[in-house]
Amino acid sequence: MGVFNAREAANRQFRDPVTDGYGSTFPFSRGFFTDVNIPLWEPYRSEVLDKGMVQLYYGCFVVKSKGKIVLVDTGIGPGPISTRGDKKGDLLNDLGRQGIEPEEIDIVVHSHLHIDHVGWNLDLFLDPPRPYFPNARYLVPSIEWDYFTRPENLINAPWVSESVMPLETLSLMDLFGGGFNVTDEITSLLTPGHMSFLLNSGGQKAAIVGDAIHSKVPISEPSWCAGVDIDKTASERSRRDLIERSVSQGIILAAGHFNPDEHFGRVHRHDEAMSWETV
Repeated sequence: MGVFNAREAANRQFRDPVTDGYGSTFPFSRGFFTDVNIPLWEPYRSEVLDKGMVQLYYGCFVVKSKGKIVLVDTGIGPGPISTRGDKKGDLLNDLGRQGIEPEEIDIVVHSHLHIDHVGWNLDLFLDPPRPYFPNARYLVPSIEWDYFTRPENLINAPWVSESVMPLETLSLMDLFGGGFNVTDEITSLLTPGHMSFLLNSGGQKAAIVGDAIHSKVPISEPSWCAGVDIDKTASERSRRDLIERSVSQGIILAAGHFNPDEHFGRVHRHDEAMSWETV
């Protein structure tokens, strides 16, 4: 989790980022970037763990903006819960280390509804479940709500039934689309089945990229798409757009699935090559 205010986001004054957990590991080709042949990974061996695995992290972000405290995504959850692979997160303790109590969160906004982005919405160990952030409005992308609440999709996404749909019953949830102002400084940017968030304060800009960029490698290889990307053409287009914004406008990108030491950075162009520079 990274904590920053909207203006600090562009001035490189971040607190140390932490995460909700170390996420999942995948075989670097067939397990995640499924369309990429193994030899193409050779220049990026430093990004691959022992035994050919890629590590993803469960990153969340807190933005202090216009008197509001906004939490972007809620990680995998406390666990162990069988529908989450019995993984365990530590978001509430991470918030506490940043001096933030759950009751202080005003808005929880989701980039999308994958399993590792909704886990701390509701305390599923209570009957009935109650929100971990009792004073917050929970914002859900309407495109994701429409997709996951279809019966044929919901059956394969039990975490949506558990951690998202009850928010509507509790009257805590609002739907939103692209171009939505979370605050006057935070605007949603529609990407395929997913939202990124643009931060603009005092003429300074940053972006929280969600799952548009999963690791540093697609910065250099933007055509590489994760297996979870349904529309790979649109995914590549949105990724290139975020990369180009960073290059041409100097926008800082906040990438939750990167290593916590590298959550924040800018993209630099060297001739035709792109690279990530941590800030």
